[in-house]
Amino acid sequence: MAKKMLSCFLFFTTALMLPTSASAFDATTDANLRRSRDALLDQEQHLREAADRISDQISRLQQQLGTVNDYLRDTDNALRDVDRSLRSE
Repeated sequence: MAKKMLSCFLFFTTALMLPTSASAFDATTDANLRRSRDALLDQEQHLREAADRISDQISRLQQQLGTVNDYLRDTDNALRDVDRSLRSE
């Protein structure tokens, strides 16, 4: 079903792009392709910036998680020590 819809979309898109004259088609197509390329380059830059921000956030969160895990391990050790002391009395 999806292949059929894609085929129909490509057919109609291609049909809409058929030139009335070869030179008009080339100039219009070239301008459209250049605008599309510029838009895609802008999108790529924004996505890379977003990925970098998210990566930085993840790195900071991993550092915080490491600190919390260290405190948790120290707390578990202290709790075991206290329990051991209570049992030995």
